[in-house]
Amino acid sequence: MNLAGKFLELRTRRLLLRPIEMSDCTAFQEIFSDAQTLQYWSNEIIYEREEATSLIQKELDWVAAGSCISWGLALPDSNLLIGKINLFQFNEQNRRAEIGYILDRRYWGQGYMSEALECVLAHAFDVLQLHRIEADTDPDNLPSLALLEKFGFSREGRFRDRWYVHGKWHDSVMLGLLESDYKNNSIAQK
Repeated sequence: MNLAGKFLELRTRRLLLRPIEMSDCTAFQEIFSDAQTLQYWSNEIIYEREEATSLIQKELDWVAAGSCISWGLALPDSNLLIGKINLFQFNEQNRRAEIGYILDRRYWGQGYMSEALECVLAHAFDVLQLHRIEADTDPDNLPSLALLEKFGFSREGRFRDRWYVHGKWHDSVMLGLLESDYKNNSIAQK
């Protein structure tokens, strides 16, 4: 899918969804160096500022190549990045993409990711006209599974030992959300 011109800055009640920038290096380092935040993430913990810079550069490269739409979740008053949410693995013929997200642990339990997910799903189905969105989640990540199911995602399968991270194998639960499921979900009808 050609994503050129598909990026739009988005707003929720409390968030600005904006492009990720090199100036977000400190925030990236804080998020991706926290073991609890990365407990269910498919990458290893980073320790150095250069690793954070490298992560941001990879993100920028994917966006520039048109293979990903990546929003930084920022607090509008300070422009402080507190997380990110991505659409990637686009399949144009089948109008499908995968979604992924991460939030700084200091902001968990406050509804920020719910706001961001609601906004990005609306954009994905209404603007990008996707038919299906998939999510790959660790089966032990109960808060993420609950969030996805709140928006109508259905568990569709489990892959055993799919990711080798943090020195051990992890299973993966695949979830899917069809446009029709999304449109019939009470959250989408607000």
